[in-house]
Amino acid sequence: MKYVRALLFLSIVTSLSFSCSGQTTKSNPGESTKSEIPIIEEINKEEAEQRIINLQELSKVNHSISYEVVKQEIESQRKYLNSENLFIDSISKVFEESLVSKIIPFWEGTSWSFEGHTSRPKSGEIACGYFVSTTLKHIGLNINRYRLAQQSPINEARSLSVNYDIKQISEDSIDESIKAINDYLQEGIHFIGFDESHVGYILKRMGELYLIHSNYINAEGVIIEHVEDSEVFSSYSLFHVVPLSTNENLLKNWKDNVQIEIIME
Repeated sequence: MKYVRALLFLSIVTSLSFSCSGQTTKSNPGESTKSEIPIIEEINKEEAEQRIINLQELSKVNHSISYEVVKQEIESQRKYLNSENLFIDSISKVFEESLVSKIIPFWEGTSWSFEGHTSRPKSGEIACGYFVSTTLKHIGLNINRYRLAQQSPINEARSLSVNYDIKQISEDSIDESIKAINDYLQEGIHFIGFDESHVGYILKRMGELYLIHSNYINAEGVIIEHVEDSEVFSSYSLFHVVPLSTNENLLKNWKDNVQIEIIME
């Protein structure tokens, strides 16, 4: 995809160079085109450097403010939303900012363990399911964080969908699966379940996909990583995807403090 964009960029530059005279030029038969290759590599390098590499880049919280105070501020804001007749787009923006830019960055570096269920970032350990359920609980979603975290990925997806469609993706290659997920999702924060054993968030930002999860590999814990670089992502072939910040049903339940039903087998 990035290679195509790079070639398109080169095509535009070339057309601008000759559009004033209304003419195009053709390369001589023996003329080298090697000069294009470094440009493509430079563009790809620049795009890679612009990728989000840690959760603190997403933070919009003053570091002097405690986690508990941030939670209280989010709850006050959610109650304000409940008292106003706002468009769903406005609610979506507040939901995404509360989760992605205020709560989740606190959790960066919190260690993973299979039984981890701490409710305090960087204190104790957190399993993948509890990371999702706890952070959603802490932005004010009316949900039983224990019960949600104990479900299979598909049932977590069903619970958070609130009757919204669940997209199950299983393509012939990991690159095709990434493309299918990217094509399906709008910009924002979303839930992803990996087959029957792992869950996390998918953040789509500026057309790029990032996995935010409690990484079990080497018990690394809570991180953000580009999906194309994720060892966890490349280990699976079946994905359950549910929009969150663009899910109108979930957003209304969040705003109105309606309890989320946990789907159990």
